Amino acid sequence: MFSQMFTKYSFKAQITWLSTSLILVTVALLTASFGFKVARYIDNQIENQMYFAENVIRQNLSSQEKVLITAARVLAADFGFKQAVATRDKNTINSVLNNHGKRINADLMVLLDTEGRVITSGSFQSFSDKVLEQNINLLPLKGVHGQVVNIQNKVFQIIVVPVKAPRLIAYSIIGFEFDHQALLELKELASVDVTFVKNKQIISSTFTEPTTVEGLLTSKQARTEKLLFTSVDFFHKQVALGDSFKVSAILSASLVAIHNDFIQLISSILIISILVIVIAVALSKLLHRGVTIPLNLLSNLTKKISAGNLSVPKLKDEMPTEFFELYQGFSVMGTAIEHREQEIKYQAERDLLTGLYNRHTMHRVIADYLEKHIELVLITFNIKGFKVLNDTIGVANGDAILKEIARRTTRYIDSITVTPPLEVIAARVNSDEFMIAIPITQSDEIENYIELLQDELDRQFWLDDIRLNLSLYFGVANSIEHSADGERLMRRATMAAVSAFKEQKVLRFYQQGEDEQYLYKLKLIEELKAALESEQSPMFMNYQPKLNLQTGKVDKLEALIRWVNKDGEFVNPELFVSLAENAGLIVPLTRWVIAQVLKQIAQWQEQGYFFNVSINLSAQDIQHEGFIEYLIEQISRFNVNSEQVTLELTERDLADNEELVAARLTHLKSIGFKVSVDDYGIGQSSLAKLKNLPVDELKIDKCFILTLDQCEQDQDIVASTISLGHKLGLNVVAEGVENLASLDLLRQFNCDYAQGYYLSKPITAEQLVIWYQEYDSPV
Repeated sequence: MFSQMFTKYSFKAQITWLSTSLILVTVALLTASFGFKVARYIDNQIENQMYFAENVIRQNLSSQEKVLITAARVLAADFGFKQAVATRDKNTINSVLNNHGKRINADLMVLLDTEGRVITSGSFQSFSDKVLEQNINLLPLKGVHGQVVNIQNKVFQIIVVPVKAPRLIAYSIIGFEFDHQALLELKELASVDVTFVKNKQIISSTFTEPTTVEGLLTSKQARTEKLLFTSVDFFHKQVALGDSFKVSAILSASLVAIHNDFIQLISSILIISILVIVIAVALSKLLHRGVTIPLNLLSNLTKKISAGNLSVPKLKDEMPTEFFELYQGFSVMGTAIEHREQEIKYQAERDLLTGLYNRHTMHRVIADYLEKHIELVLITFNIKGFKVLNDTIGVANGDAILKEIARRTTRYIDSITVTPPLEVIAARVNSDEFMIAIPITQSDEIENYIELLQDELDRQFWLDDIRLNLSLYFGVANSIEHSADGERLMRRATMAAVSAFKEQKVLRFYQQGEDEQYLYKLKLIEELKAALESEQSPMFMNYQPKLNLQTGKVDKLEALIRWVNKDGEFVNPELFVSLAENAGLIVPLTRWVIAQVLKQIAQWQEQGYFFNVSINLSAQDIQHEGFIEYLIEQISRFNVNSEQVTLELTERDLADNEELVAARLTHLKSIGFKVSVDDYGIGQSSLAKLKNLPVDELKIDKCFILTLDQCEQDQDIVASTISLGHKLGLNVVAEGVENLASLDLLRQFNCDYAQGYYLSKPITAEQLVIWYQEYDSPV
């Protein structure tokens, strides 16, 4: 808020405000600091003054008390006086009291009996015996002691001395009056005004003005921490003079002179401050002239640089050293920015290894061409087996090959003539994927461009003295036939190259529908994620029976997952399971299947049905760190016996990280799970591997079973596989049984279990119960 308000003013005004504000703040802080220090000093002085005054008064009282005690003891020890007291000779007593009082200048001479009644009193004061008794009877009659008392608005310092002959016969009281003259003497000694008060009533005072005397009782005592900053004229301190009569003295120190001196000091400081401010304003004007011109020059320079004009002209006029150095700094900065912009632009647009454009720049240029309705052909090519090659010859050599391909690509695009301002561009869009965009007018030109590129790239590569022959595969898409959208055209060219690799072709053109199939798969992956997270999942389990050929009973099932997507379409399990493996979803998918199957086994057990159910696993599942713990946890959760579960893996899955897979399967088998090898006969299993793996069951692939009754070769393979499995101690399952003839052959071969559509297709858990109840073993 403050900064926004300040920016409304000119630089000159800001300098003036700044200098003035700094001076004012400095003066204020110095004045405040000085004021508080002076106040603290004055407080200490007043306290010391009061302490001194109190000591003076107390010492005065103490010295008079000593005089009184000496005089009283002399009187009490006088034999004639004691005799007169004993005989109650008032004339003699009065004579002694008057004579003794005159010698010591006493103002009060009284003799009391032991009960505190007045026997007689001197002629110095005209107090009646009754008044004396009323005031003196308040005194404690004990040994020699002093006290300050008030008698009819007169203050006396008295001494009480017992008269003994030898027993106590009376009390002698001698006192001095604190009259106005005595108070003035105390004021002279203590340097403060003195007022005697009793019960909030003023008895006597050195103040002459009535308003000042009355103000003592109404004003509040100033705190010593704020004496300098108070509006009162006096600082008061009350000193107790006696306990019995509540007579006290108020000591009053004047603050008027202190206040006047402080006001004078502050006035002097303010006058000096005003003079300094006037000088500062004048100097700020001079400073403004020396700063504004260089700042305006620098401001114009920054505007030029911000507008993209990075050239800084040489200075024509002199300026202060600091501004000159700043100007030179702007010059250096402009050059550095220009170089850095070029470098940043290069790094943003180019692949740093090869110097070709990167994918982002390639996409931008292609989109620009297509927006201008310039037709393009995109040629994408990859190095076959580059990762293996890179691991074999090393990263540095792999980079050298990529650079050489970039050089050859650059020579190739330089050899192509196109109409300016059009140009052929090349990019490295992935680790070993390159792309070339060539403007064309018709699709007939494409084949010639491809041949020229292949001729350039098919030449041998050399690493030092090593000759390398690289295999490249090419994918082609053009905007005339395949798409006028830049992103889609790039994707389709890449898809064509991927298809060339899969189909083991050197060259592959994009084919209509491939991109749509790719997008369909991406859509399925997203729907699959949602289905796994949904409580009302559109996925469900089917179960296919396995017939025990020895007993004719169905005691085993295979669990098979099914899915109907959002469009109500049945999705092929092989498709979405493959997508799940590639998208990293196979582990959560398998966990979902395990939970569903175990929950169903538990429900069947409650209904009195006991089946062994096979669950299909992938290599990713069995290798996952938490798979075994999850499986055991779910078995315990649903209270299912581990012997009721068979884990099926294909030959390919068993061969992936074979040592780890074998160790984990061995552990699972040790706690009761069965292990089955699925699709046996079409994978990579060897007899040595089967012998060393913890396998309980072989499943002969359905490709050997579907036409078993028609093909003698299949019959030989199946019969020998069953025999081999039995010799290895394994149960053998034949899947894909489609007719009774095939089933009979399997019985002849002593196969253990049969599975296929002849018995039942995969059905839901509810349908299976009905089917099982109606099932009649095939003859």
